[in-house]
Order: sequence, then C-alpha cells, then structure tokens
Amino acid sequence: MVLLHLLRVLSRSLGYRLSAFHVHHGLSPHAHDWLSFCERSCEALDIPLKTSHVDVGDVAASGLEAAARRVRYGAFAELDADWLVLAHQRDDQAETLLFNLLRGTGWTGAAAMPAVRDFPGRPGMCLLRPLLDVSRREIAGYARANKLTWIEDESNLDARHARNFLRHDILPLLRERFPGCDAVLARAAGHFAEGESLFAQLAELDARVALRDGRIIVAELARLEAARARNLLRHVLKLKGVPMPDSARLDEALRQVCHAAADRRVAVDLGSVVLRRHRDESWLVPKLAPPLAIEWCGEETMDWGGAQLCLERVEGNGIALERLKGKPVTIRPRRGGERIRPDAHRPRRELKKLLQENGIPPWKREILPLLWCGEELVWVAGIGIDCAWQCRQGEAGLRPEWSAD
Repeated sequence: MVLLHLLRVLSRSLGYRLSAFHVHHGLSPHAHDWLSFCERSCEALDIPLKTSHVDVGDVAASGLEAAARRVRYGAFAELDADWLVLAHQRDDQAETLLFNLLRGTGWTGAAAMPAVRDFPGRPGMCLLRPLLDVSRREIAGYARANKLTWIEDESNLDARHARNFLRHDILPLLRERFPGCDAVLARAAGHFAEGESLFAQLAELDARVALRDGRIIVAELARLEAARARNLLRHVLKLKGVPMPDSARLDEALRQVCHAAADRRVAVDLGSVVLRRHRDESWLVPKLAPPLAIEWCGEETMDWGGAQLCLERVEGNGIALERLKGKPVTIRPRRGGERIRPDAHRPRRELKKLLQENGIPPWKREILPLLWCGEELVWVAGIGIDCAWQCRQGEAGLRPEWSAD
C-alpha cells in the first residue's frame, strides 16, 4: 500500500501509466477479503487493477512458499508492462540474505534481491524494487503519517515457515546484540552482488568456449578448475531460469557429468530440470510425464512432450493427405520394435538404429511423436516420413513439425 501510494504521487511528475496487480493464491481463508480490499483501495486511488487467480498445486517438492512464488511469478510473466515494481524492503533483504546463506546457495543467493533486473523470459519488462534501502519501521511510519490502511497476512506469523522464523525469532536477537544489523546485512548483500557480477562476467567468457547451442561441452567443462566449473554451471542454470540448487547438488552434478563412465546414462535431478549427458554434451532437460496417445482430428497444432506439434496443410510436400482418410490417425510415443523407410533408396529399418544414427538423445526418444495411420507408421519427428506416404507434386499434403530442446 505504501508503494502504491508513492508511485501514484510520483506518476504526476514522472508521467508514467500506473496500474496494480493482485495475485489470488487461494491459500488463506481471507483471500477473497484481500481481493475486495485491493479493489476498494485501487478504486479510491483511481488506479486500474488487474487480478489473477492461481492454483499453487502440489507443494510437496519445494514447499508452500516456493510453490506460491513460482505460480505468482508465472502470473507476473503474463503482464503487459515495462516495469514490474515490488515492495521488498531492507528487512526483507536481510532475511533473504540469511535464508540463502543457510541454504548454502553461494554468491548468487548471498547477493539476495537485486534492486533492478530483467524479468526472466520477458524481454522488455524489468523488475524494480525501489524500497530495498528503506526499513520496515520507516515504511510503517509513512503509512501512519499518510493515514493508509493495509492488511496483515496471518501466515506471516507462522514460524513454521523458515523466513518467519528468521524474522520473528532470529533477527530480533541479532538486533539486540548488533544494533543496525539489518542495514549491515543489506549492505553485505550489495557487496556480494558486486562479486556475483564479476563471476557472471567470468562465466560469460567461459561460456563462449564451453557452450554449444545452449548445451555444455563436457570436455571444456572438465578442463576448468572446480570453482570455475561450478560458476559456469550456475550461469547456465540462471540463463535457463532454474532455481539454484545447493553446493552439494552442484558438486554431484559436475562429478557425474565430467567423470562418470562414457557408457553411463547420467541424470542428475536439479529440481525443475534434470541434467543429462549425451555423447560430448550436457543437457538441461525439463521434467515431463510420458505422453499419452492421442487421436488427430484435423487440428493445426497439438501439445506434445512439452512442445507444440504443428500439422500444416501444404501442397506437393509432407504426408499425402488423401491417404490418411478412412483410418484413425493417432500420435503415439515409441513402444519399441517400430520400423520405417524414410528413404526410397534404402530398405525399411529399425527406428531404434535411425534414432541412434541421427544423434537423438535417449530421453528425447521417449517423448518423440510418432504419427500412425491405422497400424502403419507414417512419420517420426527427427527422422521423417515413410516413403510410401510421401506427398507427390500437386497433391494436398500435411507437413508435421515438432521440436523440443
């Protein structure tokens, strides 16, 4: 509410267009009351309000706070804005620093929250935290002086949450023994941020040699000293928007990628992704459930294996559309034993061998879409169309395309 009031006052002289955004998590029994409060407050200030209802879903893997943050930032990513402004303040920064140090997240975590940064995955939108140097006490004083009303989230008192435990049990003891520690911790986060910036520049230099199409060249990673290799891996994870794992998990990932036997299938769980190795490269692969067979009913696009399968109608190219009529057309994952003949000058061959020859990684083979007409295999992503089904010049065709990193 203080941030909203400040931004409204400043908009008169700075001339930006201001709107507010409320995320309804549905976690509190008072969530609907909070939404009503935001609606009334924005109406009184003559500020447009947008809202989003989100489903936090399964919290077992990451915990409630992390799960709520993930869906909240997912909602933020849909906003049409140049700047997303958040009200984190100096006490929050101190809490974040302590929390991240206790998690062992290294320089990136110790840098806590930046005042300004690009919003991940949204070119043109930046995230701004203008109150990071302002204490909670000063903010409360501003609110009282300007007769602002606000709502206290009752979950902020629940010490079962790690941040609340630090806020209510640990920081008061630190303030008693070390007066002004919040400012000192926030300043330390700034020093760590400078260090992280230098490490990021080093990682960018290493990435020019060690990255190929966003994938890590294992031999180049193995040549780096351990701390520098970890720094590069953190850099790649940050570029991919992956929450940073702890140091022990990073060390295990590097050990397996760089030193496991060449014939071993490496798969290191890093939370939202799995780090895998294939031939001379290391890949970050999203966690995906195995796709289920679906029937094609003429759609131009279909969701498949974390990517879109496009089925474009063309002429003289692709699958002969006329031949698909009269039998069910289905998209299925591999089952094993399939054979296909994409080249008329070569015999029908085992799909398994074709996938190996084309360098398609083992985990990707499990989610590749295969298009069937009845019980005949027509097309395989990354391999091509069976020659018996290929469209001739002047015929109506269907050109399937699918690609997943």
